[in-house]
Amino acid sequence: MTSAEWIDMYRIIPEAEHGKLIIVLRNGMELCIDTIIRFEDHFLIVRGRQGGTIEEARGFFVPYDQMLCLRLDRVLKVEEIEQFFGPPTTSVTPVPGETPVDLLNTPTPTVPTDPAVASRLLLERIRAVRASSLSRYNY
Repeated sequence: MTSAEWIDMYRIIPEAEHGKLIIVLRNGMELCIDTIIRFEDHFLIVRGRQGGTIEEARGFFVPYDQMLCLRLDRVLKVEEIEQFFGPPTTSVTPVPGETPVDLLNTPTPTVPTDPAVASRLLLERIRAVRASSLSRYNY
């Protein structure tokens, strides 16, 4: 993402939620944000702490190109997320009768919706695996 895209994303999130944001960096480090101080062209200036530490109120200059994602560290309802971004512009629900597009061109396994059928199929697979593993060791 570009720096402008990161800045736009931060501005979508309500200011009251900024204290619950966590920046995940490309190296896996997490920065728990207390306050966003300033947006610069190539980096973000925040006050917070490094994830897993108790040292608070530290200053961080975070390059946008090192940021992997943002995490809002609390339970969110779908309605709350929609309030941040507005209603979805396209439908993500599958159309009945259509199969999902598989990017690797591999067949998509069908998953039974009836719990009795699903448990019977699972039990059959477990028995088949056990039988094949036992037959290897029979002389």
